[in-house]
Amino acid sequence: MNRKSNNRVIREYVDDYIEYFPERWRWQLKNSIEQSDRYMETRARRSKGIYQSNDLLPDFYSIERDAARFGLRSVEWTDFFGLIWKGEKGVHAYVGAPDYKGSLYYYDPDDEYDEPGYRISDCYDAYEHQPPQDTYTRITRSGVNRWIDTKNVVDISYSYIVENHLFKDTHINLIYKDGEKLTVYSEYTDLINGLLIHGNKALVKKVFKTMNEHFAKLRDSDREEERKFYPGKTAEEMFLGDD
Repeated sequence: MNRKSNNRVIREYVDDYIEYFPERWRWQLKNSIEQSDRYMETRARRSKGIYQSNDLLPDFYSIERDAARFGLRSVEWTDFFGLIWKGEKGVHAYVGAPDYKGSLYYYDPDDEYDEPGYRISDCYDAYEHQPPQDTYTRITRSGVNRWIDTKNVVDISYSYIVENHLFKDTHINLIYKDGEKLTVYSEYTDLINGLLIHGNKALVKKVFKTMNEHFAKLRDSDREEERKFYPGKTAEEMFLGDD
């Protein structure tokens, strides 16, 4: 990972991202009701934190090392509780912070010297020197923070599917003057507030128009499991309250 900058306008910074690790293993329990019940009886433990696990998992190190001796990239192994574990080598996982101060990442699609990929910012970090609020809005999803340029957006769209969820399979696309596009999924409150703070009221109005069409289709659906996800209010009422 190179620390370098160029003259490209950076529309987004993140404090973490997903990368493929070919030598890392992923383990999961064989999917069955019997296996799940046995897991709860033996290895499961209650957790106090949302993203924290206190379960007593096996130590897979010796299994992984033995598999490497035979060139195996997938194995099935039964522990002494009779739990069947399936392991696969090669996983997509979050890379974590690059340093103690939490320097942020940005994606460079056309670096002159390196392959496209994430670079480490020399300017901003997640704690003391976050991207400036007069341009960027912080959006958090699944524990990952994104700082998105909500000041210079020139167009916007909201896409949805009518199903038995409200925002699960929806997204908002942000379009910039240079043609760059950023996509935001599900977590819309901070995004909408940021657009309003940066003077993009017309773009928010455009999102709300399509969002209200989505809400109306949920309300008028022939399927009860979809109708029950109708929020009972307009997008304006949901995100702006009485304003």
